[in-house]
Amino acid sequence: LWKKANGVYDSPVVPFRDRKSIGTQSTFHADTVNTDGIKQLLISMVTELCYQLRNQRKLTSCITVTIRYSNFETHTQQLKIPYTSLDSLLSDKAKGLFDKLYDHKTLIRLVGVRLSDLISGHEQIGLYNSSEGQYKLYQAMDKIRNKFGEKSVKLASSIGLNL
Repeated sequence: LWKKANGVYDSPVVPFRDRKSIGTQSTFHADTVNTDGIKQLLISMVTELCYQLRNQRKLTSCITVTIRYSNFETHTQQLKIPYTSLDSLLSDKAKGLFDKLYDHKTLIRLVGVRLSDLISGHEQIGLYNSSEGQYKLYQAMDKIRNKFGEKSVKLASSIGLNL
């Protein structure tokens, strides 16, 4: 009691940090203009990030896409959206942001995706939303990933993606 009253406390200090964003990026072996391949890579990145979000029981309301060109110019575009952790919705938004950013004259060196404005929670199934099957699909895929590893379920379009 005396130690506590005098501020003597022997246990280590563990600071609490709530994660504010998650993201990933990929630098290509060779600069490219293969937009179809880049979009498939973006979808693969979003799928992995959404799995991490759902595992941490988080939702995002901001998606950011970054492109670095071969001349090292970096362009970034972000979009505010309703809170979600659904792969399909975020993949569509990422592809749309990429289309806005992409300059058709320059080779691309790097592409990245970041999800920010994270909050704790679960996806709310809408009363009149027909995507209940989609929620069940994501839950089933997450169960398989939890049991057999994060890379055990992936999109067929991302298999053998060489950029």
